[in-house]
Amino acid sequence: MYGDSDTIVAVASAAGEAGIGLIRMSGSGAQAICRRIFRTSGGKRLRSLESHRVYYGRVCDLVTGDPVDEVLVTFMGSPRSYTREDVVEVSCHGGALPARRVLQLLLAAGARLAEPGEFTRRAFINGRLDLAQAEAVCEIIRARSDAALRQAMQQLEGALSRRIRDISHRVQGLVAAIEAAVDFPEYDVEEISRQQVRAGVREALTQVRALLERADDGRVVRQGVRVTIIGKPNAGKSALFNAMVGRDRAIVTPVPGTTRDVIEEAVVVGGTLLILADTAGIRYTEDAVEGQGVERARRAAEAAGLLLAVFDDSRPLDQDDLAVASLARGRVLAAVVNKVDLNIQAIEEAQLREWLGPAPLQRVSATSGDGLNELLGLLAQLCARGQVESCGPPLVAGARHIACLEETATALETALAGAEAGEHLEVLSVDLHEAARALGGITGESVDESILHRIFRDFCIGK
Repeated sequence: MYGDSDTIVAVASAAGEAGIGLIRMSGSGAQAICRRIFRTSGGKRLRSLESHRVYYGRVCDLVTGDPVDEVLVTFMGSPRSYTREDVVEVSCHGGALPARRVLQLLLAAGARLAEPGEFTRRAFINGRLDLAQAEAVCEIIRARSDAALRQAMQQLEGALSRRIRDISHRVQGLVAAIEAAVDFPEYDVEEISRQQVRAGVREALTQVRALLERADDGRVVRQGVRVTIIGKPNAGKSALFNAMVGRDRAIVTPVPGTTRDVIEEAVVVGGTLLILADTAGIRYTEDAVEGQGVERARRAAEAAGLLLAVFDDSRPLDQDDLAVASLARGRVLAAVVNKVDLNIQAIEEAQLREWLGPAPLQRVSATSGDGLNELLGLLAQLCARGQVESCGPPLVAGARHIACLEETATALETALAGAEAGEHLEVLSVDLHEAARALGGITGESVDESILHRIFRDFCIGK
């Protein structure tokens, strides 16, 4: 359990060998605890630490006084720190042992081991970050593409929070005007008209819906696009998969049906994370094991955000190719004509386009690499809608944020329907209060301890 008055400590650097290890400590006792184990290069104990200054010296054993490691100590006094508490950061030599020994000494000197995310939780509790910004810290750490990092940075800098607060202020302004008119009719309070209420609710609802409409784009940036490669056996799907991944991840043989299971690998193309999936060749088969692979390939295709339908240019189109085209038609896809290096040109592109519709088509050789860069560029274009521009509106990606916005939209829709039906203003005020509460759940104005616990438990220790 969290104890917000405790002085907490944790290793903030990644495990393993490195140039530097970092131990972070926060709380009112941080300075005193650090001074118990720190000595200057001349062997002196410091009486106090000056804020935002770096000290060179050694960490020494509490009992024997023997030096444990050569360190740099940085002190950041409250409120000019990440948590708005006194913060001490000890930079020691990298590697598991030096960081662990420094941590053990700080614990013995009076600190408590931090819970996952407790430093950022304190930054939220102490008002340095709102809840959406605090969640962005975790997203920055987990970002796997440039686009995901840009989105998380926008959220950390307050782009989403500002938009949410703008909507919330509009809703709360309507509530205040309604309640003033209802509660104090004897005073000279300008009464809000039903038309003004409808206009205000419509504007707030429009802004909420605009954020929800971009939620899919936000998920694409954050989680990546699932790209499933489908085709008949021996069309060169696994060879194409390996070429796109840049290593031999999938087994490639001349034997049809080699791939039986779905194999996934993440790559970044044009700043967007792609989750590539290689699948079993799609065809009718009486082999029970291969049949399971085909069924898994179909399910992977249904779950994909984008399909790569691969066709073998060394063989004419057949019924297996038609089955692949039927599975792909109507989806977001790119058609890939593979094995062009053989120069056989057995595929009639007109027939293929008739089967697939207006899908883009790229000729490649997975073996020689011809056309591969063009294919990757095509994928980047197809995924471009999920890119985050630095000056663009904020994207909503988190499931919690989306749920809060959906609650807000429902409450506003109810209020708007009531206003149009002529309901009393007091009744509309109830729905508007609910909308404001749901919006406050995003920035943290209206969340309970259980929600905070669920959010911060997913952070790493030390952040």
